[in-house]
Amino acid sequence: MQVLRTSAFGKPRRFRRNRSKLVLKPVPWRGSESPDKPKLLARGSRRRIIVSYVLFSVGGALCTYVAGSYAWMYGEQVKLLRQWKAQNATRQAELTKLSIPRIQLRDVVLEGISTSSLLSGPAHMTGTAAPGANGNTVIAGHRDTFFRRIHSLTYGDDVYLSNGGKQYHYVVKSRRIVEPTDLSVLGQTLDPELTLITCYPTHAIGPASRRLIVVAKLAN
Repeated sequence: MQVLRTSAFGKPRRFRRNRSKLVLKPVPWRGSESPDKPKLLARGSRRRIIVSYVLFSVGGALCTYVAGSYAWMYGEQVKLLRQWKAQNATRQAELTKLSIPRIQLRDVVLEGISTSSLLSGPAHMTGTAAPGANGNTVIAGHRDTFFRRIHSLTYGDDVYLSNGGKQYHYVVKSRRIVEPTDLSVLGQTLDPELTLITCYPTHAIGPASRRLIVVAKLAN
């Protein structure tokens, strides 16, 4: 008897794939902004650019002015140091040099505290004791120029005043902060002393409302 071959699997079905192509059509882009807004942005950007140029110009002018002022100050000190050397060699007592090794200060002191004298260097207060003499020798200076580092002076630091071929050695003994109305720091003393005065805080931006006082005594 002949057995016919059978298959457990039927005929494979043929699946038809949808071969339709996806076509993308260009659509004109429509922004949410109104047509007038780009013009407004352009105007605003121009204004910002103009303001930026104005601010840069003003800042550059101020920096140039400050740099020129500092250059003029130190140029004046170079001239005064030359005059002091010439006078010191002949033992004339017209100019006095203030030296503080710790803060690398070496400037000629002008006579009389005024706006013009303080621009050129430290200034000796008229009516106070002369360098090396009995009494209180008062010298003031601007905190942002010649006296910008005296806040770092501490007890025992050396201070020198050179005048008329003589050098006077002072040693720092105290420092304190006082109000501008405190005139006791200008009082005379029996022994030779030196008082250095500047505005405080020394690194403040804008006006400084108090005063830094450094007192040194003449060494024996």
